[in-house]
Amino acid sequence: MLNQQPIEHRIKSDGDVLSLHSLFRTIQGEGPFSGRRAVFIRLAGCNLQCPKCDTDYTEGRGTVTVTNLVDRVCRNFAQDWLIVITGGEPFRQNIEPLVRALTTRGYMVQIETNGVLPLPSIGFPEVCSLEPSDINGEDGKCFIIVSPKTNKVHPSIEGVACAYKYVVIRNEVESDGLPTRALDNPTSGAIARPPDGVPVYVQPCDEKDSNLNDRNLEQCIESALLHGYILQIQLHKHIGVE
Repeated sequence: MLNQQPIEHRIKSDGDVLSLHSLFRTIQGEGPFSGRRAVFIRLAGCNLQCPKCDTDYTEGRGTVTVTNLVDRVCRNFAQDWLIVITGGEPFRQNIEPLVRALTTRGYMVQIETNGVLPLPSIGFPEVCSLEPSDINGEDGKCFIIVSPKTNKVHPSIEGVACAYKYVVIRNEVESDGLPTRALDNPTSGAIARPPDGVPVYVQPCDEKDSNLNDRNLEQCIESALLHGYILQIQLHKHIGVE
């Protein structure tokens, strides 16, 4: 079934109250921290509507203060190291107070974004490039992972993103092995490409069909072999966690 969740515009606020979809512990299945235990803060709503998006970011949402949310994280997940802020689209809301509160308490924060909306211009914590030592964990850092869904990544995001991540569909790639469009969106146009030197991850689109998924995986393998991208397979789905 195609994604029918509505497009929601960016919220301008002080960020002290957020629209939250869910908070849970899981295994990070994508990107540079794949395989790591992580706490997911899934924020509600997205500024785009990709037809084959397989994430629920709308139903069951509620409002929460940053103070309450951080208290819940500290109380229930005190031993965890990695916090993933995702959505939907996290930068649809002002997440500066949340990120600052988490990094100040020593958590490593990974933000997953489609790259369309800008980084908050005032007071946002320093965003780090990805060094090998970071994979093993260092407290209080913030990383941004971009999964482009349009033809342009906002300059404020492009300048600090430590990795790019692409969802691949068989026979829908350009000569560089990256997608022609995002999650089967016919209006997305060309998809933004990564800057030179930034790690690139490719993963097969999950079409809820084993034959199609196998073909998408084959395309990812081909792209990784030809272009040196990093292959990933959405580990969380293979082990049966959210």
